[in-house]
Amino acid sequence: MYYVERFAVSLPFWDQWDAEWLGLLKPWIEGKLQFQDLFIAHNEHRILPTRIMTLFTFWLTGSWNNIVEARFNILFGASTPLLFIWTLARTEKITGLKWLIIAVIIAGGSLPFSWENFLIGFQSQFYFVNLFTLASLIIAAHFHNRSWSVWMILFLSLISILTLASGLLTPLAVIAVYLARAYFQRLLSAKTALLMIILFAMAVSAYFTMPRVEGHYILHATTFSEFISTMLRLMGWPLRGSKLFIGVMWLPGLFFVSRMLFLRKQIGKTDLLMFGCLAWTAMQIVALAYGRGHDSIHMPPRYAEVLLLGLAANSWFVVRLTSIKGKPVVRKAVWGVAAVFFVAVFFSYIQRSVLDFRVLKEERVRRLTQTENVRNYLATKDFSTINKPGFQIPYPDPKRLQMILNDSTLQEVLVIGNKVPPKK
Repeated sequence: MYYVERFAVSLPFWDQWDAEWLGLLKPWIEGKLQFQDLFIAHNEHRILPTRIMTLFTFWLTGSWNNIVEARFNILFGASTPLLFIWTLARTEKITGLKWLIIAVIIAGGSLPFSWENFLIGFQSQFYFVNLFTLASLIIAAHFHNRSWSVWMILFLSLISILTLASGLLTPLAVIAVYLARAYFQRLLSAKTALLMIILFAMAVSAYFTMPRVEGHYILHATTFSEFISTMLRLMGWPLRGSKLFIGVMWLPGLFFVSRMLFLRKQIGKTDLLMFGCLAWTAMQIVALAYGRGHDSIHMPPRYAEVLLLGLAANSWFVVRLTSIKGKPVVRKAVWGVAAVFFVAVFFSYIQRSVLDFRVLKEERVRRLTQTENVRNYLATKDFSTINKPGFQIPYPDPKRLQMILNDSTLQEVLVIGNKVPPKK
């Protein structure tokens, strides 16, 4: 709430003008919106939950206000860490180093790493897909034998696919949990096998029906080294600097998982859940490294959201490493790894927070400049007030922005600053 009230502005930004106004709210107001319009692709994505939330906030307030949407996002953004912590507290005795896992989750969910998502109401897709994925993995790990679990997993997988293009990875992560359970229990029921086949078919179908945006091909990694470089950078998050940090972030978790698979001992439900989170994040990283890997120097803040489940899972497996019995020298080495891991994570959290707060202040100034330019245009109809370079206006094309702003219907519902449009 602090971030939204302190740094967000009411004026819509970038994709909101096309996806929310022209594609959704204007047809809704004019009575032209069709049910199938809710499923129309936005770039590579189907953004059904985001569209529903936009319509709901508009219906509730009668105005188009980015801050109102961002306030609603807070509920969904907070739900994922809350659900994660509740699940851990319900199934585990939170003592000793396990408190560090809770701290990793809380800090990851409350520090301003994904500032794009909470400044712009339209970015709710990332909150939704995280929540749907975590809920699916919890059901698969904790409630797989309940009669309702199959239907809930199918529903959550489908709604994830209709939330983001990478939502197709949700059913694949659930499959990973079921395969791990079958491997350790040496048993795979026909019901589970059928569910996995359906989930796999859903993911494949979603991939082949995903819209291809020609203009986004330039964002794809063009060489193998570019792909690997981006992947290592993403795997090293939240650490900054050398790609060797991947060893600190992922190798302890991968070692513990490999050890579990090799020993093939019975594992707990939390281990299964964290394995699913690890699989989900690994697939997200591979998808991002390919889809956004070209000339990628810095990860866009909005993608930090999908890395948080994997960071929590790695934290869990690092703590689990400390429970391994062995010689004193081995025990000391394991505790040394755990110490390095958590010091690195929290130190990086502090570093990134300082930088992100600086960026937030700069973004606030930019958004206020955009607000003033749009306000001046609406007052004077002088094109020069919005014929500005860079991010001085909230849309990449001044001419198209002019066309949108000239719409009298928009002017009746658009909130600019503290100005609320009059009720009809």
